[in-house]
Amino acid sequence: MKDWRKKMAAQAIRAREKAELGRLRLALDHARAQRRARVRDARALCKRAKETLRVKLKERRRLERERLRREAEASRAAERGACRARRAIAKRAGSAGVSSASEALRQARAAQRIATARAARKSLTTAVERRQESAEEAERDLPEELHGAWRKLRNRFKGSAKMSRAEQFLHWAHENPGEVVALQSSEADREVERLIREHAAQHQKTRMRKTHAEIAAELQRAGVPF
Repeated sequence: MKDWRKKMAAQAIRAREKAELGRLRLALDHARAQRRARVRDARALCKRAKETLRVKLKERRRLERERLRREAEASRAAERGACRARRAIAKRAGSAGVSSASEALRQARAAQRIATARAARKSLTTAVERRQESAEEAERDLPEELHGAWRKLRNRFKGSAKMSRAEQFLHWAHENPGEVVALQSSEADREVERLIREHAAQHQKTRMRKTHAEIAAELQRAGVPF
């Protein structure tokens, strides 16, 4: 009787152990399934994030290309304007003449320094007189078509041991052709106004009454540049 009870008790224990193992296996399977589901969700999330990032980067690259295109177009437009200004100064002042004059001036000054020394300035010469003499000397070294611009800007060019005032002005003229053209145009306009006034005064003396437009037309027929 006792053996039977022991046998039943042992069977009950094994049954409980078997049931517990079954429960644990189910829990393990469930945990594995949850892990697989979480991995799938993570992969899907990464895929969506990667796709979102790809779209954003594509749009950013498109915007950057558009910005660079606009900048390139603006740079090309600016360069075209600078080229037009350089062509204008080349036509009006003759950039080739400026270059040859600059080279001739450097060679002449080098030969002059080797051949003879500059005469010492008188001790009583004032600073204003020395600047005037220097400006007149520089003007003699410059092409005639640049004299008007030089007279307006000569105080900006002081000269140095390496470069004279005329050389500094010629270098500036190469770098700023548009400003030279503007100065020359202004000088030409004043010259035309002066000629018109002189012409009007002359006709007034001879009592010839003519309008300003008629005087300008006569000057234009005579070949005076406007």
